[in-house]
Amino acid sequence: MKSSHRFTTLPVVVALLFAGHSILGAQSPAPPSPAPAANPPAPDPAKVPSSLNKVRDGGTITIAYRPDAVPFAYLDENKQPTGYGIEICREIVRLMERELKKPLRITFVEVSARTRFDVVNSGKADMECGTTINDPQRRKTVEYSMPYHFSGPRLLVRADSKVRGIEDLSGRRVSVVPGTNSVPLLQQKIDSGVLRGGVLVEYKTYDEAREAVERAEVDAFATIDVLLAAQRAKSKDPTKLAIVGAYLILEPIAIVIRKGDLDFKKVVDRHLASLMLDGVVGRLYGKWFLQPIPPNNLRMDLPMTFSLRDQLAWPTDRLSDEMRR
Repeated sequence: MKSSHRFTTLPVVVALLFAGHSILGAQSPAPPSPAPAANPPAPDPAKVPSSLNKVRDGGTITIAYRPDAVPFAYLDENKQPTGYGIEICREIVRLMERELKKPLRITFVEVSARTRFDVVNSGKADMECGTTINDPQRRKTVEYSMPYHFSGPRLLVRADSKVRGIEDLSGRRVSVVPGTNSVPLLQQKIDSGVLRGGVLVEYKTYDEAREAVERAEVDAFATIDVLLAAQRAKSKDPTKLAIVGAYLILEPIAIVIRKGDLDFKKVVDRHLASLMLDGVVGRLYGKWFLQPIPPNNLRMDLPMTFSLRDQLAWPTDRLSDEMRR
């Protein structure tokens, strides 16, 4: 998948790697001001103890995961979390163990698109490893690691469909999964009249949204392209589905961290930058996106974007909030 967009990076990794911020001696920052109440009310992250203290003192780290976010996070044949994002987070834990000079026990908690932020902010999980987009609105309520992938919403359609881009969706039905960033992007275009007569149809899971396309209940399924590739691969006949259209927006995918837990974020970023420079993230990308993956030998066949190539060469946490193709 070629992209004319290049993600602008800055060589700030030296500061990340050698800032001297050790997990062994980190102190918690002053609690941030409580966020305005949401509807329903979200947990107050300022009242949750630092994840660093929990990991250091309790020897356990809890990872939140989505069970259907192939190939980032899903359940293998033994019902255990696996995937690109899960493996990256396991590697981060491995580096934490080396620094602490003690083993850490990893526990997992399942989340959905709607519950993932509350689970992390409440302290039920220390980080979420999956396909969560880092955007300005979400940064008001959670922290993010530096990006480890870049993606954006496109469309999954039947191969014989006349829909070849967002401009063809006026008067058509589009399946979406609640809580994903495709929903507000498309709703804004419907409300503004760009997609006159367009209708968003919500389904609980990615599988259900894809099956609606196959049954011709909807004309397209909109979500980030990596998840569309996984859904196409899971279909009984992938040749009958096609991924079409330009990115609605190209955005960074990152690990979710509790709001205000900056000590933990610094440690995660430092270890993630090390994994990028050491080639670990690049090797994991090849494993999960360019080769058959378990349990059914699905193939994503998604070449690395220029944005991710730049990120692996010069890891940075500095973002452009509107990276458009």
